[in-house]
Amino acid sequence: MVDYGAGYFSGLRLGFILIVLGVEFYFFVFDRIIEKDISLPEVLVLSILFIFSIILMVRNLSLVSIFIPFLGYFLINLFRQKKENLITKKLEEKRLNELNEIILQQPNNFNAYIELGDYYFKKENYSKALEFYRKAYEIKDFPWIKKKFEIAEREKKIKNGIIWICKNCSQENTEKDEKCKNCGEEKEILKSVVNDLKKTKKYFILLFLSPLIVLIIFLIIIYLPIYLSIFLFLLLLYFIFRFFLTPE
Repeated sequence: MVDYGAGYFSGLRLGFILIVLGVEFYFFVFDRIIEKDISLPEVLVLSILFIFSIILMVRNLSLVSIFIPFLGYFLINLFRQKKENLITKKLEEKRLNELNEIILQQPNNFNAYIELGDYYFKKENYSKALEFYRKAYEIKDFPWIKKKFEIAEREKKIKNGIIWICKNCSQENTEKDEKCKNCGEEKEILKSVVNDLKKTKKYFILLFLSPLIVLIIFLIIIYLPIYLSIFLFLLLLYFIFRFFLTPE
């Protein structure tokens, strides 16, 4: 058990941990309850983690206690995302089966072909999308169906590298054109390669920095004075938000 009268720095450490835990509890639990964006099991799990963090804080004044709720919140969100993706996938499969059944019973139902085409277009499977748009257009030669077909055909060519579209003037160019025929803008694929290299370099650096981050956390927890601990903790938070949570 920690002797809280033993020193001024112990009091500062206790205050710092309480403030961080309070902020975490507000954003991870209380605010989400108000917004009705959290389930009862999630409330129970996070509450247990906060209780465990408080016990750890009271016994050892360990800064590990401020990371426990954050880790729990991250894992819960990860589980929720996977669950939502699984539900979405099942609903999509069910709808695909329904559409295929409709086509078997009503071969001239062009709406079913359009919906299937839209589904595969969103999945960037343009060959399948073209197949269904073509069948729909054969049944009903509406101009808007033809437009969908043309867009899917163009996207397929772009994906396969047959053509590329200038972002500056929207001019269509062939794969042999290194610059836009209309405005001279550099070929998009060249820019994307440069951007990909930059992103790869960034995450390559982060991969090698991750052991250093873990080392800093252990130094914060075990050895460093409270003021330096606060500074490094805030620096670490900035690093996480800057590289992982800030949109490109």
